Amino acid sequence: MVGIDAQQVARFQVIADYGLREGTEEVVLGHIARLAAASRTEPANISYEYFRDAEDPAHVVVLERYVDAAGFDAHLKTDHFETIGKTEIIPRLAARTVRVFAGTGERP
Repeated sequence: MVGIDAQQVARFQVIADYGLREGTEEVVLGHIARLAAASRTEPANISYEYFRDAEDPAHVVVLERYVDAAGFDAHLKTDHFETIGKTEIIPRLAARTVRVFAGTGERP
């Protein structure tokens, strides 16, 4: 978390479900790791985590949190998203669903 106060509440969250093509799992996971590391350095990024389904190794969920929608928009324009996300990850996916959620920023 770079440049974000630890008490900052994510106002924008992204959940991406990836279905990996057979035989690409390890390569794609390596690229996701690189993208995650680069994304975590973005000023508006609060967190970037990914998880491999314990029962279906071809299913990965990516959880991203940003301070706001503009932070996510900025992420989509970064060199690392262009070169890793668009070039290395997305073409190797069998399925991809991305959902975005805007929050109030208030803690319960």
